[in-house]
Amino acid sequence: MSGTRRQPRIIVTVVYDARSPRCEARCGLDLSSPEIFKSTVAVLRQLFGSEVKLECVGLDAVKAGPLAAIGERLKTGELVLPLLLINGKPRISGYFDLHSLQEVIRTEIEMAAS
Repeated sequence: MSGTRRQPRIIVTVVYDARSPRCEARCGLDLSSPEIFKSTVAVLRQLFGSEVKLECVGLDAVKAGPLAAIGERLKTGELVLPLLLINGKPRISGYFDLHSLQEVIRTEIEMAAS
């Protein structure tokens, strides 16, 4: 076995509500848009290779299963949408941009390496 550690796989999940109106002031990334999602995947692949996977899920995905606890926190107002999760843990609650997304991923990679 090699002495180098392989970077952990980072799963980035963005939760959004398809029924809510979009911010007209272009607040953050709208990853529910196929074009923006595709270009963001390309940027992340260029920066982090195949170690980062991006997924975008609707609000229904957090009502049951492994994300049900997140759904409860959204109901109480503790978290707001859009919601950025890294490996299932909330990292940004509310609008975010590409730079913020990259920084959160870099931080996660650094924390996992230490």
